[in-house]
Amino acid sequence: MARVLLLTPPEQAADLAFLLEEEGHEPCFWPVLGAPGELPLGLRAVAEQLHRVTWVVAIGRGPLRAFLESVNRAGTRRALDKVQWLAADAPTARAIARQGGTVRVPGDGKWTSAVSGLLTSDDEVLVLHEGEAPEILLDSLDAAGVGFTQVAVPPSAGSGLLSTDAHRVVIVHSAAAGEAFVELTQGLPVSAPHAAQCCGPVVAEVVHGSRSVLSEGLRVVATTAAAAAALESLGVEVYATAAAAAADAVVDAALKALSE
Repeated sequence: MARVLLLTPPEQAADLAFLLEEEGHEPCFWPVLGAPGELPLGLRAVAEQLHRVTWVVAIGRGPLRAFLESVNRAGTRRALDKVQWLAADAPTARAIARQGGTVRVPGDGKWTSAVSGLLTSDDEVLVLHEGEAPEILLDSLDAAGVGFTQVAVPPSAGSGLLSTDAHRVVIVHSAAAGEAFVELTQGLPVSAPHAAQCCGPVVAEVVHGSRSVLSEGLRVVATTAAAAAALESLGVEVYATAAAAAADAVVDAALKALSE
């Protein structure tokens, strides 16, 4: 019997977990993308009036995910086509690009030059962030006479750092999950760690600190070509990519990784 790590909540991969158990293996769940909490009223209000927004400044993938969820609930997703983006970092920029957005990343947090070179007083800007927005960004928007709205998004439930030593295979379901997995296993700072959810009495160990926790023998299986491409772009070797996203095809790829 081998332990197989799934980067999703149990309810999102019940069929896959069942098939793995039928093959005599133990599925273990580690949701690397925190579940969104209650969406702020301000975020919902902005999503409903998205046609007024010309630029979105996204500081972190958590606020970005909450914003996109608000847009989906408000039914205003078509208005995203007219929005331009500034992102605080490369992972957030990649997440925006997957949504089809045109995104720029100010080098080394140079918000002043980005704002003065791109935005005008006619723009309506939404600033998405956790905690406090960078003061230099807000000062730059004020200096440019740009109208802007700030929305602070509470942190989603974090996933903590998980030791992967006990696992033989990890199954990655999406590009976003792959990127989050790489960040966590490389020991980048993580907020609000919590225990992983495993089937049966065994609970996966949560490791606090900043160190690499990706075991050398762990084989990575991607369920889609997009997930595989995201992992490989970050330097992670993908052992196998499932022929389809269906649970049986994913299990076939996982069994191949376990048997060789």
